[in-house]
Amino acid sequence: MHSGQESDDDAGPRIWGGTTLTERREARRTALLEAALDLIGEAGASGVTMRAVCRRANLTDRYFYESFASRDELLDVLYRQVADEFLPPMTAFAAADDPTRDRELAQILVDKVLDDPRKSRLLLVEPYSSTGLGQTTISVMPVFTRLMQDHLFSHIDDPVKRRLAALTMASGNAGMFSAWLNGSLRATREEIVEHCVAVITAYRSMYQP
Repeated sequence: MHSGQESDDDAGPRIWGGTTLTERREARRTALLEAALDLIGEAGASGVTMRAVCRRANLTDRYFYESFASRDELLDVLYRQVADEFLPPMTAFAAADDPTRDRELAQILVDKVLDDPRKSRLLLVEPYSSTGLGQTTISVMPVFTRLMQDHLFSHIDDPVKRRLAALTMASGNAGMFSAWLNGSLRATREEIVEHCVAVITAYRSMYQP
């Protein structure tokens, strides 16, 4: 009896409409994640529900549960994907050891924040307001802190002072970008770049021998 569910038979992947089952599942998963991003951009993570995501992606709840066990799992996956996209510019920013590149690297970081406001809101604003992202943020953010600790503050011999500096800078930048994105900080792009350059300069001189 045919169950109505898509499946691969023993002969190999079944082709339908020019795509395999695996490809169709991945396309649906991508559509659900993109729909969640759109909703975050419009109303924040509180607007991300299973039904809202399915409605935006034009898929049924059956396909939602094909990819995600819950709304929180979808947010977890999405947050980690976005965090991975921010790692390259953050790595360049943290690893800067040439003051002549400070402005260039600050501009790269700011441009990344502006590139897709949906993603920046998810990474930098929603962790402060969405309980569904609490544990994910606790798990992911240390990656960014370690970048500061291992690169920008490698000159600090005392491990406690090195970690204090990294935590302070990472949380300070996150708070600054969050306020900028939610509109409570009114500043131009150039003012943000200038501030980032000043912060790099100040933090680089911390605990100099």
